[in-house]
Amino acid sequence: MSDGVDRGSAFGRWLTADRAAVDALLAGALARGGDRDAVRAAVVAVAGAFADVEELDPVLGRALVAHVADLAARGRWRADGPDRAVVLDVLPRLTGLVRSQPTATVGAVAAAARTVARTGDLALFGSLLAAVPAVEDPSVVRSTVLVAAWRSGAARYRTAALREAAALPAPVAVAALGLPPGTDPAATLARHAGDPWWWPGYRTEPGVLRRIGGFRGFGGPWLGRPRVVAGGPTGCAVTADGVRWAIVADVHGSAVTRLADEDSVPPTATMSASLPVPWADTVTGVVPASVGSSVLVVSRRHSYHVDAVRPAA
Repeated sequence: MSDGVDRGSAFGRWLTADRAAVDALLAGALARGGDRDAVRAAVVAVAGAFADVEELDPVLGRALVAHVADLAARGRWRADGPDRAVVLDVLPRLTGLVRSQPTATVGAVAAAARTVARTGDLALFGSLLAAVPAVEDPSVVRSTVLVAAWRSGAARYRTAALREAAALPAPVAVAALGLPPGTDPAATLARHAGDPWWWPGYRTEPGVLRRIGGFRGFGGPWLGRPRVVAGGPTGCAVTADGVRWAIVADVHGSAVTRLADEDSVPPTATMSASLPVPWADTVTGVVPASVGSSVLVVSRRHSYHVDAVRPAA
């Protein structure tokens, strides 16, 4: 099963030395219906991704082989899939986390891969985690990955991420949040909690800040054109396709979650605002992005998206 792995590499040396444990992991994947060639290809690929490691921690080696063999057995080790990408492109860069907490890191990062790839930026996710230093407590890993996922665009994690980030050691929080070294993360988080559209270095001028949703045929959530209404847990919702959808959006990303049938939808909020936008269309709804926010979410007659807009003063 190790054919194709460089026996002189750190991974190859570990593979030979830990043969009994490796064989048990691979046999388990085959017993679950895994294709032998697919499992072998996954192991060879991960060995190549960690080829530059001088010495491979056996705990890390077992975690990696167990994970990729399981992915291959379930048909999820695909060339264009986020599960494979996170193993080959993200995990090898996480020297601080991988060396200090290998098992927890492989598990937490792999678990977040699909959500981040679907709603955020997997490359940014990897860059943020690559800057995180070693941690002593494995429970810190999950919190760190959650914060980095939100910071990379997984907006549905916002509330939990803000809570977890506040409890992280300052150097870990700074790295996971992508802040400059020496920044006080508490001050940044407090200001952002009060204004979801503020972040250090982010634009403050009026205009369209983010496009949300889209036609389902192109990867969006809706078949019909959406209309913004008041409602949902953030105070901002959309009606489309006969149901209501909650909008969660901030400076880092957005998420759309189905709520309920459209029977009890409140009237569309009407607001007077100067909207500095690059389109000419009929506005069908305007609602604050969240309770008390100056940023507005706007729907239009001819658009399958809704837009988060900072109005002119």
